[in-house]
Amino acid sequence: MRAGPAGHSARARGSWRILLRSRQKGSYWLCVWGRAVRDATGEFLPFSQVGGYVLGARVMTLGGVATADAVASTLGDITTEFLAQLVFVGVGLVILSNKVPGSELLMPVSIGLAVAMFLGVGLIVAQRGSGTKLFKALATRIAGTTGQSAADHAEKLQSSLNGMYTQHHRLAWAAFVHFLCWIGTGTASYIGFHALGVDLSWIDAVCIEAMLHAIMALAFFIPGRVGIQEVAYTLLGGLFGIPPDIALSLSLLRRARDFVIAVPVLIVWQGLEARKLKLNMNAG
Repeated sequence: MRAGPAGHSARARGSWRILLRSRQKGSYWLCVWGRAVRDATGEFLPFSQVGGYVLGARVMTLGGVATADAVASTLGDITTEFLAQLVFVGVGLVILSNKVPGSELLMPVSIGLAVAMFLGVGLIVAQRGSGTKLFKALATRIAGTTGQSAADHAEKLQSSLNGMYTQHHRLAWAAFVHFLCWIGTGTASYIGFHALGVDLSWIDAVCIEAMLHAIMALAFFIPGRVGIQEVAYTLLGGLFGIPPDIALSLSLLRRARDFVIAVPVLIVWQGLEARKLKLNMNAG
């Protein structure tokens, strides 16, 4: 579950900064840039969202953040965003059950939400020790003595994760900021529908946005979720009396917004990477 490149405002980048605030490195604007590269890569390059997470962490390391801190804060940011989105989808589900009690979406979304909550707990447990311990054991078993380097990196990562997870107030604030940003995506849809002449309430817009992300989460393996967003908008719009052409128009406007933001980010990122590679080759 995640938003598109422009789905979260700059305030969402602030949640990443909250998790790094105890560090000397990792400025707010570095987090903004890292998040922009992460989202743009995950949405528009064909090697999955995981590649976006990796490159986002790389941006942080190039900005002076220790590798363990960059990876740990990325995992923490992903986790708090995921948990906040579950709450957001839950709010949308409650609204939908009141507005359209007979909707066929209620059961599958409820089941999906329950499964996602279970996965969220597993994600937290893995970061608290068991996941990294497993990685360390596998690295040593497969690579023998050469696996010790990987094990050392795993220990540093675990130490950084443990430090982050002991700061409960930072995690809570990060999740709260993410939740506000998810509500913000509903507000953006509300403004978009009204700009297209649809007299839709803010509550209904939030519901549509929450259900939209619940549906799109099932298609995470499709680059850019091509076609899924359009179908979801049309389906959800029909539940609230929105004509299909209007719902499709909002989806296309959203695509255009994401494209306008993501493409310059990817171009600048490629330029910076090429420059760094050239400097390394000259230094070598």
